[in-house]
Amino acid sequence: MKHILKSLALGATLFGSVAIGDASAAANATPVLTGTVHDSLFSVSFDGKHGLAAGAPGYVLETTDGASTWTPLKNIPTRLALLGIALKGDHAIAVGQQGLVLKREGTEWKKIESGTQERLLSVSVNSSGAAVAVGAFGTVLSSADGGSTWTPVKPVWEQFAEAGTEPHVYAAHIDEAGTITIAGEFALILRKAAGSDEWKLLNKGEASLFALYLGTGGIGYAVGQNGTVLRSNDGGTSWAKLDAGTQAILLGVSASSDDRVTVTGMRDMRYSPDGGQSWTAVTGGGVNTLWYQGIGQPEGSSAALAVGQAGRILKIDN
Repeated sequence: MKHILKSLALGATLFGSVAIGDASAAANATPVLTGTVHDSLFSVSFDGKHGLAAGAPGYVLETTDGASTWTPLKNIPTRLALLGIALKGDHAIAVGQQGLVLKREGTEWKKIESGTQERLLSVSVNSSGAAVAVGAFGTVLSSADGGSTWTPVKPVWEQFAEAGTEPHVYAAHIDEAGTITIAGEFALILRKAAGSDEWKLLNKGEASLFALYLGTGGIGYAVGQNGTVLRSNDGGTSWAKLDAGTQAILLGVSASSDDRVTVTGMRDMRYSPDGGQSWTAVTGGGVNTLWYQGIGQPEGSSAALAVGQAGRILKIDN
C-alpha cells in the first residue's frame, strides 16, 4: 500500500448489505459560516455549548452558544495550518504543521515546544489535562499537564507494520481514564492503557483511517479511504466494517447519543439514523463539490456541525 499523507492536512459488514435511507431519514446541510476561498477549517471540538474550530492560515474560531454564532480569534501566534484542535473544560490545544503545538492560557494562545518537526494531524485532551497528539511518520506524543510539556510515546512500529515503515497517524482519542487510542495508515487502530508502555493492536487492514470517534455506551466509529467505515460496539476493542454506499475519501465522523452518525469527506457526506444499518447522502451545503473534514455536535443540539473548504461551517439537520 502506498505510504501517503492525507492531502487535505495535509463483502461482509456488521449489518449485512447497506440499506437505502428513506426520505424521513434524510439529512440536509446548510451553511452557518463561509470564509474566503483561501481559508480552510480542518478540525472542530465541542465541550458542552463551547466549541473551537481550527484551520489555515493560523485560523481559530470560537463559539460559546452551541454553534449559533462564531467569532474569529485574534493574535493567534502562527500563520501555519492548524490541523487539529481539542477542547475539554479549561484545556484547549491546537496542533499543526512543523510540529506546531499551541496551548491556550487564559485568553492567550502560546507556542509550546513539542520536540518534533513532523506535521501533527490530531490532538485529544481529557478533563484532567492528559493529552495525546499524533502525526506524520508514526509520531505519537503525550502530555500530562494540559499540553505544557510533551513526551514521545510512539509504538515500536515494526511490531505492527512492515520493517522500516512508520505509518502516518491521523486520529487520536484519550478517555477520562487516560487510555489512548490512535488510528492511521494500513487501517491500524492501536491502544495504550494509562500507565502502560504496551500498545495493543485492535485493527489492521488496507485503507488509511483518517478519523476516529469513541462515544458513550461503547459505540465507536473510524472512517477513511475508499469509503471505509468501521464500527465498534465494545469501546474500540473490536471493529467491523460497514457499507456506507460510497467510495469517497472519508475524513470525519461523529455520532449523537442515540447513535445517529454523520460522516464527512471529499465531495460526499453520509448520514445514518440507526447506527450504520442504513445510510443516505447528505444534501445541500455544497457537500458534492467541496470537502468537509472536522465534525462534532454541541450539547443540546440535534444537529452536527462540519467544517471544511473555504472556511465553511455546515449545520447538518436530520
